[in-house]
Amino acid sequence: MQNVNEENSPYILFCAGEDSGDMIGAEMVSTAVQQGFKVIGLGGPLMQEKGLQPLWDYNDLPVSGVGDVVPKYFSLKNVFEVLSDAAESKKCLGIVAIDYPGFNMKLARLAKKWGKPMLYVAPPQIWAWKSKRASLFKQANNIRLAVFFDIEAKAYQQMGVETVRIKHPIAGWVYDQVEPRSDMLLLPGSRRDSALRNLPSFVTVAERYRNVWAERNSGPLPDVIVVASREHLEVPLLVALEKLYDGHLPSWLKVVVAPKIISERLNFYSAYSAALTSFGTSTLEMACVGIPFAACIVPDFLTYAMGKFMVKSEFLSLPNAIFGCGVTPEFIIRHKLNDRMADAIVEALFQQDIGSADEIALRLRKALDVGKTSSELVSEFLAQFLKS
Repeated sequence: MQNVNEENSPYILFCAGEDSGDMIGAEMVSTAVQQGFKVIGLGGPLMQEKGLQPLWDYNDLPVSGVGDVVPKYFSLKNVFEVLSDAAESKKCLGIVAIDYPGFNMKLARLAKKWGKPMLYVAPPQIWAWKSKRASLFKQANNIRLAVFFDIEAKAYQQMGVETVRIKHPIAGWVYDQVEPRSDMLLLPGSRRDSALRNLPSFVTVAERYRNVWAERNSGPLPDVIVVASREHLEVPLLVALEKLYDGHLPSWLKVVVAPKIISERLNFYSAYSAALTSFGTSTLEMACVGIPFAACIVPDFLTYAMGKFMVKSEFLSLPNAIFGCGVTPEFIIRHKLNDRMADAIVEALFQQDIGSADEIALRLRKALDVGKTSSELVSEFLAQFLKS
């Protein structure tokens, strides 16, 4: 094996720009480091704790939608230049890309051009939109795609691109007995701009939820917990909430940072009676823990306009897309949340049956428990760089 632990030694380049990718990448980084590889690139606190040497501040990376990307264009352009330089270097043995298509599709084009080995986990969701993106991976023998969902594998296969299934980290969750609570969770998102855009509507729904709860139940009203997906978002969310309430935050409303470890986070979520979450991996987490929830988003104008014409999937919430039917409610709020939609979201939460939610949770965890583990997958990828 090469001596990859020396200064200026060869390295594996990782790129994950969002919290879900950080969760997925942590075990992969750990496996690479345990096998003696130097690991550098972009990744969050979980990947860094496992040995990733960061090339840029992770908190600058998560963005959502065209309207949020445009103001940060030049900053993100600088980040990608640093990343592409690291990828082009002869010291870069190979690339592990996780989701984050804004960067990783560009890296994939470069990897294909250079013939550099690449493992792309959670590539673009061509089942939902822009299916032509799959053409990049045709006749690219140096790039291996790993997908979590059957709908992804089928979509790529229809485009003539082979994939390998990988088990989702959620599938390995072992449920701990936790004390149930009547309180409600709000998960406005892991990207700062979209989280702050979602927050006012989420809080309005939460207020209505408490009022309806009081009409239908006895006892103390539920508290509402706003979940910051990482420490960096805690203060912005608190400031935004204080502005909503003119500096007087009600005692029933709190901000809590989500646990980093997936099993701890799922156990934390499972104790609550209801949740309102943005789209993304959090919809999988809510569905897997079996509590009533609704998925909701307040998109920026450009993203909404493009999505109307380009998104071909009937569903945006991942559990619905995986099962091909509306097993959980989802809503898109345009302009301003009106009374009719707020009432519809609240009613959707109360109408969900716990037994049905548990059944959906079991089915979903089974659907995600297919394929290789992330450790097995990255080990296979790294094997080509080992010398006897």
